[in-house]
Amino acid sequence: MKLQVCCICAILFIGNMAFASAIIDRPLSHSQSNIRQSNIVKSSISNNSNLDMEAIELAIKELKTKIKNNPNDYSLNAALVNLYLNAKQYENSYYELIYLNNLNTRNKLNLETKKTLNDIYNNLKTQVNYNPKKSSIFLNLSILALIMNDYDKAEKYISAAANSNYDRKLIQNAITKVFDETRNYQTAIGICDKLLAIKPSDSETRKLKASYLLQIKDTDGAIKEYTMISENNSSDYKSKYELYKLLISKNLSEKDIIKQMYALKSLDEALIDLGNMLFQNNDLNDALKYANLLVNKFPENAQGYILLTEIYKKQGKLQEAYDALAKVRDKADNNEAIAKYNVLLAKLSDEPLKEANSLMETGLYSQALSVLQSADQENLYVILAQARANYFLNQKQQALQYLNKAMSLYPNNSDVFCAFGYIYYQEKDIDSAKKYVQNSLKINPENKTAKDLMKLVNKLEADKYVNGIISSFESQNYSETMKLIDKAIEISPDYGLLYYYKGLTYIAQNNYAASTAALYKCLELDKTNITTYFYLAIAFDNLSEKNNALMYYQKFINLLPKDDYGESEKLEYAKDRIAKLKS
Repeated sequence: MKLQVCCICAILFIGNMAFASAIIDRPLSHSQSNIRQSNIVKSSISNNSNLDMEAIELAIKELKTKIKNNPNDYSLNAALVNLYLNAKQYENSYYELIYLNNLNTRNKLNLETKKTLNDIYNNLKTQVNYNPKKSSIFLNLSILALIMNDYDKAEKYISAAANSNYDRKLIQNAITKVFDETRNYQTAIGICDKLLAIKPSDSETRKLKASYLLQIKDTDGAIKEYTMISENNSSDYKSKYELYKLLISKNLSEKDIIKQMYALKSLDEALIDLGNMLFQNNDLNDALKYANLLVNKFPENAQGYILLTEIYKKQGKLQEAYDALAKVRDKADNNEAIAKYNVLLAKLSDEPLKEANSLMETGLYSQALSVLQSADQENLYVILAQARANYFLNQKQQALQYLNKAMSLYPNNSDVFCAFGYIYYQEKDIDSAKKYVQNSLKINPENKTAKDLMKLVNKLEADKYVNGIISSFESQNYSETMKLIDKAIEISPDYGLLYYYKGLTYIAQNNYAASTAALYKCLELDKTNITTYFYLAIAFDNLSEKNNALMYYQKFINLLPKDDYGESEKLEYAKDRIAKLKS
């Protein structure tokens, strides 16, 4: 079906081309880089009042490039800190200092880098007097103090930063960095209290305070903080779980745990929330305990069975999950419970459905049907999967019965029409396939499966023209060839093979520039057509574009399978042309 290389070679006219010279951008040497950055640091430390902000921004950009090229030269990072500070980019300087502090704890910083950081530290301290409320400067100073082993000052700077309502995340981060090192947890608790005095509802600060209370063995204090978090944010299941574990550690009874955690809730509300919280934290055994307590005490409450269904599903106990779900259907007395029932039903049906689809991907259709017996027989996608399995087992009548069942249950569903279209596509009934896929897209224009299927149906229709294209091409009736190609492309604009033949036809007519556009389009749509690279090389060879010709000859050689003996003539020709073009 492809041109023989000899008919193309006969019309080649190759001229000589000179190689283009390369221009190499040589970077500064390592020593030049250090001298330059050192000058930037010295000038910015010594003369803060006359800084050119545009020059600093440019220096920051250049320095980042140097750091990327010299990742182990940490003096560059120190220089970057100083530039950030002078540009008043305090958050950027802070995180760069965090990085340097981590290196310092591993003894990675040399004396020169530490000296630079010490100069920055001393210079920055003088600015505090002019910015007494600038928490961002205090945060930078706290980390610099850590690097200088000035722990007392590090704590004081954090305390000063906590006096304002500056970026609380940054302050919390700094508290963690400083006090994880100094281990002065009592002071850390005091600083957390400062932040909470400004914003009592700040859950993150309370969590931080609770962690430090636990460090000093004050379990009751930590329980108090987690209780306040739960009261302020009832959906914070992680904090509730921490509270639950602390109460468990005090050997409290189930009754006392519920009373402590849910003083303002009724027992059924408390059990629902507690069970869901444990489920969300993957504590399935305790979740199951409270879910069973809920259904035993409140058998008419559908929420207990919903929770049981979810727990059993997560444990992989599908039969128990279905049994619990049946109770949900019986007990559901409001729209919310009914909606939850439908969601869970879909999820449960999805388990055997996933397994069945995996089996069908490997051609195990009988096994897939067996698995689908345990799924919900009214679920649309279970029905469609059964239709698919039966069709590929050559049980076409049963397949159509399942599709008709799906259509009767879901008469306006895009996926049902798409499934019918797929069956007719497999049967090569183009008109019927098109009709169903068009209906599918009419219902849901964004149905990706239907869109992809429409491309396949169009390709199948365009295939009718391929034999005529080849026949007219081999008869050198190129006008007829192009006419047939254009008709086929109108039907299937994404069919790569059509552009392949279009490119070959242009080559046969000596229209090499037009052929490259068609062949590029072929590769865009079908990268598996390796011979396209060969004919691109032929086209560029004729256009005297030496570099492109060499590139595509080489790509053809590299990508051609070793055992593709049918292309041996082209392979030898490509090797010969590469040798001549390089000579």
